[in-house]
Amino acid sequence: MTFIGSYEIIRQIGEGGFGRTYEAKHVLLEERACLKQNINLSGADAELLRQEAKLLWNVHHHSLPAMRDFFKAADGSYIMAMSFIDGKPLDKAIEKHNALNPETVCWISQRLLNALYYLHSSGIVHGDVKPPNVIVQPKVHNAVLVDYGLACLRPTRTSSAIGYTAVYSAPEILAGRPPLPESDLYSLGLTMMYMLGGDPMAKSYPDHVPKQLQHYCDGLVKHNALERPNWDKGDLIARLAEVRQELFGRKSSKEE
Repeated sequence: MTFIGSYEIIRQIGEGGFGRTYEAKHVLLEERACLKQNINLSGADAELLRQEAKLLWNVHHHSLPAMRDFFKAADGSYIMAMSFIDGKPLDKAIEKHNALNPETVCWISQRLLNALYYLHSSGIVHGDVKPPNVIVQPKVHNAVLVDYGLACLRPTRTSSAIGYTAVYSAPEILAGRPPLPESDLYSLGLTMMYMLGGDPMAKSYPDHVPKQLQHYCDGLVKHNALERPNWDKGDLIARLAEVRQELFGRKSSKEE
């Protein structure tokens, strides 16, 4: 058995440029947690993880992971402990079928819009909305947006993205300009296309995708950020709920 602080490591979940993530169990509470550890002990990597933990410290939303702890391990690395999200990453949930049905795409997107509204209202731009960073939980009808390693708190005109995933990044991010809430919405639009079985690179959809849903996504992925919808221009969550009801005859609240 391997232990880090008060946590028993169950398995490694993943590894990125800045850190490793593990499924773990708190040895006293016997509750599962997700641990993130900086790979390199350099000051830069440690500071990035510290900033991510600080950013998430006061974040509380059912479609976002919850911070549990932050501490220094015996080897000098930093550990961020978060709630363990039991579910499948969106890309893994889709890979066998290549697409989700349009109504499922609607409710997942409503959950993600609620999470982004909460983050943006708190001054946080996520910076890396993409299928691998969405955990789907069908049994509890939820979708959780994870991984805040590229998030930015209250970006200014001189801010720039820490990093990005090119396929799902907005044009302004690729051009080195400051991250915007609209940048996250652009990435969500491409993620919706992916869920529908479309091609995010070509911004295209299969023929079966309803035109109303295509129109909604197309608005999110306009090249010019000023032409995209945003939270000041209208209620994006309510609009998607209207599209869902129009297409499927199902009433849905903003929280669905």
